Amino acid sequence: MRTITVRIPEELYRRMRDHKEMNWSELIRNAIRAELDRIENVSTGVEIVENLKKLGVNERDIGLEPPQGEEEFQRELKRKSTIPMS
Repeated sequence: MRTITVRIPEELYRRMRDHKEMNWSELIRNAIRAELDRIENVSTGVEIVENLKKLGVNERDIGLEPPQGEEEFQRELKRKSTIPMS
């Protein structure tokens, strides 16, 4: 993971210090990701379904299937999580 430096005004920093329960790095990462998704026009699954409904597609006709291999991966993950660690 890369590190970037963000300069903020002193007053904003003081306010942030009052909320140590917040993970400011994660909040900034999420804000950057959301903005990149917006400007790159990347849609979430929910947005895609909503757009299809606006186009007149009935939600019952939309097949929501996991990506190829996802079900097998989830089964294996569940199996491994039940194996006791030595």
